[in-house]
Amino acid sequence: MSAFRSAGPHLLTLLLVSAVAAVARAQATKDYGDVTRATTVTLKFDKAPQKDVFDQLARQAGQEFVTQPKDLWTASPGAPISIDLKDQPFWVAMKEACGKAGISLKYATDTANPQVVLCRDNQDWTKYPTLASGPFLVSLIGLERQSIVDMRKPNDAQRTFFARFSVFCEPRFRLLRGSLSAKVEQAVDDKGNSLVPKEAAADARLNFVTSWVYPIQANLEYPKDGAAAAGTRITTLRASARFVAQTKSQTIEIPDPLTARNVTRDVAGRKIVLKELRRTTEQYEATVSFARGESIPREQWENTTFPGNALRLVDADGKTIFSHAFGLGGRSDESTYVFKFPREAPGVSRIGKPVKLIWEIPTQTTDLPLTFEFKDLPVP
Repeated sequence: MSAFRSAGPHLLTLLLVSAVAAVARAQATKDYGDVTRATTVTLKFDKAPQKDVFDQLARQAGQEFVTQPKDLWTASPGAPISIDLKDQPFWVAMKEACGKAGISLKYATDTANPQVVLCRDNQDWTKYPTLASGPFLVSLIGLERQSIVDMRKPNDAQRTFFARFSVFCEPRFRLLRGSLSAKVEQAVDDKGNSLVPKEAAADARLNFVTSWVYPIQANLEYPKDGAAAAGTRITTLRASARFVAQTKSQTIEIPDPLTARNVTRDVAGRKIVLKELRRTTEQYEATVSFARGESIPREQWENTTFPGNALRLVDADGKTIFSHAFGLGGRSDESTYVFKFPREAPGVSRIGKPVKLIWEIPTQTTDLPLTFEFKDLPVP
């Protein structure tokens, strides 16, 4: 799985007014519906063109697939495939279709919404063991065990034992945050040894999520008596993680952003200041600061303080660039961002003068707990 660029959204309802009193355009609201349930699809094809299968899958899931290269279906259409699925979760259908078609996945977030990129690069993601749960598909990537000896301290070996997973979430909505690591609920080998770390308390901290695929690791503990005491199979490995997703958002458009200077707004309990959008030799930089009001719960504030590339600039010809990098500073209740927009986006000719700034802002979120279990795994 590879990425082009990635970033994430932010919680605030923002109105920017230029120094010459230009008025922001009306806000568009979006409701993502019930994000806790999987989208189900039905596919029935007999020796059909691959493009037809993926077009139907995209329509039923309310998605838009991108291909790399753009002419994938004409340059490399692949052999016809047959598939027969009824009311299956999106990712279950996606895995079967990709496996039969020889399609790999990449993720791209330099778009208005998270998108799935279909390609043929021999990275067969469908061979990993997977488990579907709600809008998620958990893929077990590998089990690793290492011993490292620093010869400055030859008697102090550092040993690690862990499982690596990829968590796929339906790209019809945005994940905002995810657990830093998975909590191991149960792990037992075929000799009855518990592989659960002694310090296995859940880490309440959350990381920012930048796409519909999220790597996560679960730490394990190898038997203290070593290989002689260890089994050869892990009979059960159950772990859990927590995610936060946006369920509603508003999109705002701000005309003539280059003229805005030190514009202050009180929006949805937040004090917003657009300090400036300035142009440098290679990029544009927007500086925005905002502070949490007393009406906003701290957890809600912390879960949605990652704007990422939900912010984009558009020129008069409709060319768009997204914020691919930014700096962050300030106190816990007040943050300042410096968004950076490359003036020449990948695959797009040099953008002209921005005529509007567009920002999709989460206005409502929900927790998405995830528990997953794999059985009969080899002990490395």
